Amino acid sequence: MKKYYPGLILIYILMYILPLGGKPMLTPDEFRYGEIPREMIETGNWVVPRLIGVRYFEKPVMGYWLNAVSIMIFGENNFAVRFSSALTTGLAAFLLFFLVLKTRKDPEEALLASGLFLTFGMVFGVGTFAVLDAPTMFFITGTLVSFYLGCEQEEWTWKKFGALAAAGIFAGLAFLTKGFLAFAVPAITIIPYLIWTKRWKQIFILPWIPLAFTIIISLPWALMIHQQAPDFWSYFFWDEHVKRFFQGADTHHPEPFYFFIPFLLAGAMPLLLFIPSAFVGFKKRFHDLIQDKLIKFAICWFIFPFLFFSACSGKLPTYILPCFVPFAILFSRGLLEYFRGGKAKIFDVTAKILMILIIRGAAGFAIIQIIADRGAFDGMYAPDELWKWISAGAAAAVWAFCLLKMYRSKKYRTKLCLLLSGPILIFFVSHFIIPSRYLEGKAQGLFLKQFKDRVKPGMIIVAHPNVMHAVAWEFKNKDMLFYTHGGELEEGLNHEDSKARMISNKQFLKMLKTSQPGKIIYIMRGDFMEGVPEAGFQKYEHEIMFSNF
Repeated sequence: MKKYYPGLILIYILMYILPLGGKPMLTPDEFRYGEIPREMIETGNWVVPRLIGVRYFEKPVMGYWLNAVSIMIFGENNFAVRFSSALTTGLAAFLLFFLVLKTRKDPEEALLASGLFLTFGMVFGVGTFAVLDAPTMFFITGTLVSFYLGCEQEEWTWKKFGALAAAGIFAGLAFLTKGFLAFAVPAITIIPYLIWTKRWKQIFILPWIPLAFTIIISLPWALMIHQQAPDFWSYFFWDEHVKRFFQGADTHHPEPFYFFIPFLLAGAMPLLLFIPSAFVGFKKRFHDLIQDKLIKFAICWFIFPFLFFSACSGKLPTYILPCFVPFAILFSRGLLEYFRGGKAKIFDVTAKILMILIIRGAAGFAIIQIIADRGAFDGMYAPDELWKWISAGAAAAVWAFCLLKMYRSKKYRTKLCLLLSGPILIFFVSHFIIPSRYLEGKAQGLFLKQFKDRVKPGMIIVAHPNVMHAVAWEFKNKDMLFYTHGGELEEGLNHEDSKARMISNKQFLKMLKTSQPGKIIYIMRGDFMEGVPEAGFQKYEHEIMFSNF
């Protein structure tokens, strides 16, 4: 099976590394997670996170450190800002591979589990986007993999101690990335698992070594942030955890209990369509499989974090990203049991149906787009974006061809290789074929680049909060003023050192009258006029920039 290892690495590189710089940065997340590390490098303060010079206490510091190191290596560009997400996703896949190989001694199953994981739609989407969920997933995966390996060592040896210590190190890094979530997900996985396997007494014995190393890893920064910003922990604990997870409609992103179900299903696409085959494989040997400790651990890892996130008041789709690791374990075991039991019919029928749907869908889209290009109506792509939708069609054709070969092949290993490699080209070109009409609303840097030459040193930049992240990143300016409200920086702008940076409409009008001609640049979305006197800018010879964001 070692001959397949390079293929898995190639899948990862083609999907996650090579196309990272293919699409422009999108607001607000990517600009935020690029600007905070950039300011860390610029100011030399690697303790207190600041966004546009304002204290930003929504997350701890590890994610910003990872991006800062990436920027120092690759420069201030799209690739660098996204690299830590792609790298940690790949490392999570490696940990998954290592766990399955170590416990099952089955390279085929380890390869399949890792390949399935990398090809899940949500894993790919988050793993090529600059957010902190991918590093968090990696560190949580490291915590649970290390703890499981340590837990399953019967004798107290240095190997067992090392695995439990590694679990603590990973937990500490997860805490420094996303906060107390680093403890919740492992705890609600490990405790049910130990109870299920009738080792509940170990709940009071095993966690002490990981806890000690978690403290060793996280305590230095925790003390430094308390010294430099004493109000960090109060805000971070109550506002970012207690209120977000437990305070109902008043919290961040309130959603119903069932919110994550459609995102789990959509996030596992396109491979989710083959879950019936895995289900049959599981069902046939259910009694034997449910006795497997790794399967028990994966079930606890999948179900209880999912229920925990569903029960919390504040929800974002990416919260359930850690659940895709155990899902890949269960999925891969089910598929292999299915094929090794001599079955293939359901899998082949699924491949045939999917191939037909892709061909018809691509043909229908092409017809609609051709008609749209002739002026009948507005299509998804503009007439000058012919190459984009043709590239998408070519990638779909390759995928359909792989499905055809998969349907006709008699060897299950060939089927599984084609299952994983078929959608690679679709994932690859997806970075380059985003319609321009979508980028108009999200890729604010494309608009702002036009005005770089007109922004001179000494100018006063006043930014509306919906464009402030992109303005700071593109103009390398963290001293701008904020018009009427600070958006997500409201809390930071309450500090004495930042209060003066938020100006009311009255203060802004006064500034227009008293400032030297050409001194002020105001940047905002065109549909957020909010009483800004465009005529006043012309009268006092200042500049106003409206975008279509």
